Amino acid sequence: MTILYIYQGEWPRGATRVAKQVRSLARAGHDVHLLARNYEGAPRLEPWEQVTVHRLPWVRVRWLNRVLNFPVFVNPLWAWAMWRLARSTGAGRIVVADLPLAPSAIWLGRLLGIRVHYDMAEVYPEFLKSLHAVSVRPLSDRVIRSPGAAALVERCVLRTASSISVVCEESRLRCVRRGARADRVVLVGNTPDNVAELTTAQPFPPELRSWARRPRALFVGTLLADRGVKETVEALELVRRAVPDACLVVVGDGPDRPRIAQTVERLGLGDHVALLGWQRHERLTEFYQHCQVGLLPFLDTPHVRVTLANKLFDYMGAGLAVLAADLPPMRRVLEEVGAGVLYTVGSPRALAEQLVTLLKDPDRCHTLGARGREAVVAKYHWGRDEATLLGVVDAVEEPTRRHTPNVASPQRVAERTLLK
Repeated sequence: MTILYIYQGEWPRGATRVAKQVRSLARAGHDVHLLARNYEGAPRLEPWEQVTVHRLPWVRVRWLNRVLNFPVFVNPLWAWAMWRLARSTGAGRIVVADLPLAPSAIWLGRLLGIRVHYDMAEVYPEFLKSLHAVSVRPLSDRVIRSPGAAALVERCVLRTASSISVVCEESRLRCVRRGARADRVVLVGNTPDNVAELTTAQPFPPELRSWARRPRALFVGTLLADRGVKETVEALELVRRAVPDACLVVVGDGPDRPRIAQTVERLGLGDHVALLGWQRHERLTEFYQHCQVGLLPFLDTPHVRVTLANKLFDYMGAGLAVLAADLPPMRRVLEEVGAGVLYTVGSPRALAEQLVTLLKDPDRCHTLGARGREAVVAKYHWGRDEATLLGVVDAVEEPTRRHTPNVASPQRVAERTLLK
């Protein structure tokens, strides 16, 4: 079957989850065509593994190119590209990642008689609420990135998509409360598809060579204000009083990077914080394996409470002890597997105290890391989530309970617990 996968981002940057999905679909024998935006003048057409990547047109005028490529369902360029590609490839399924382009995909699916699967990796209304709550946004964002408008669009998408995948149980329950049919919503986690790589020795990253003999904590991910990296830098000021050679390694990029860099400079922590920027996905394991603690220092926002970052499972798979803010999705997993430590969310002092404890106790870090690795090998790996994804995308009829074990009676007990 030919599958049209619609990705609003800049392929392949930031496409960890999308890459796993299209790789799985192609490996299962599907002819996969991925449509992405084109902010940076990348080739309009190119192969990637067994997937054909298509990009929107690119023009040299930067502001005009941004407008033409802006991912929103009312953008006629996106609608034209989706229509043209669906017709030329004879697509039998459409998969759309995240909310901005989901209405266009659903309208196109109805027009062509094609089932549309909506992958809800980001819970957009909650994500936008979080952005407005923790960072200063331009006035235009109140219109372009309105949480209220996103919620209205989402409600329509949840009720009309053929099937929906989410990253955690909290997000699944939220979808049902907002009008999605329970038997259409499946859990496809953010688990790693490179378990063998995570558990195989990798070379020491040259970027850390000068810090090779120092205790290292690691954050990997997009640098947004709700990720809590700035607050972690502030906590490091307390950490170095007890562990003078402690350092923080930050792998990633994003709009909050300037604020983080300013905090590093203000506190005089240039010799304790490495802002390494975006790195290719295939290199991340090097950083995972050569740090002692993996950080999830998220702030308490509506978005964080209904999502679960893939780096949690990457940290676990690579044998890192995890230090995370005490928020529902992360608490649930870490308490289940015993792979990490929680601290009071929003408290730099509590973060610092727990980080000092871990950095001073390598044996405990090793024990926590070993538990996490065992949990990933046994349960939290992409093989299980891949099977769920393929089952729902391959379905000829509407998804049934055969594809959604989440609605079985044991899960109803969990639902009642989580809803309390």
